[in-house]
Amino acid sequence: MGMSLADEIFPNERSPGFVQTEWAEGWTYASIGFAEAARFLTENRAEFGASIDQAGLAVFFLQRHRMELAMKELLAAKGADVPTYHELTRLWKVCSEAVGASSTEWKELASIGDEIVALIDKHDRSSHTFRYPVDTNGNLHDRPAHIDLEAVDAHVSNFVGGLDGYQAYMEESEQAAREYEQEMEQYVDY
Repeated sequence: MGMSLADEIFPNERSPGFVQTEWAEGWTYASIGFAEAARFLTENRAEFGASIDQAGLAVFFLQRHRMELAMKELLAAKGADVPTYHELTRLWKVCSEAVGASSTEWKELASIGDEIVALIDKHDRSSHTFRYPVDTNGNLHDRPAHIDLEAVDAHVSNFVGGLDGYQAYMEESEQAAREYEQEMEQYVDY
C-alpha cells in the first residue's frame, strides 16, 4: 500500500526540506513569513514577466496581512484582546487604546502608522480586495490601477519596524523595572 495523501503532505518525520511549523508559532513568526515571501517576490518580480500583474495581487495581500498581524501582535503583547476582524483602521484604533492614545509612545507610533494604515485600509478594508475578484455581494472589487511593490515594501517595513521597536522598548522598560524592584528589595532587608 502506498503513502496516503495526508502522510505525503503532512509527514510525521523531520526533513530539512519540510516546513517545521513549531518554529513559526505566534503572531511574530507569521508576520516574518509574510514579510519574507513578499520581499522575495518583490525582488524577483522581473522573473514573472507579464504574470507579475497577477502575482502582484498576492504580494500586496502579503504586505497588507503583514500589517494586520503586526497590529495583532502588538495587542497580544499589551495583554489586550485580539480582535478577529480584519479592518486595519479599527485595529489601529484598538492599538491606540492599548498603548495609550495620549502617550508619547502612541504619538510616535501614530506618526509612523496613521497614513499607511488609512491608505491600505481604504483600498482593502476587509482583506478581500486582492484575494478575490468580487466582494461578498458579487460586485467587482475596485482596485488601484497600479501598485509599486517596492514602495509598498518600504512603507510596510517601516510600519512593522516601528511596532517591533515599540515592543522591544516596552520589554526593555519592563525588564529594567523588574531589576530595579529586585535591587530595591535588597535595601529593604538592611
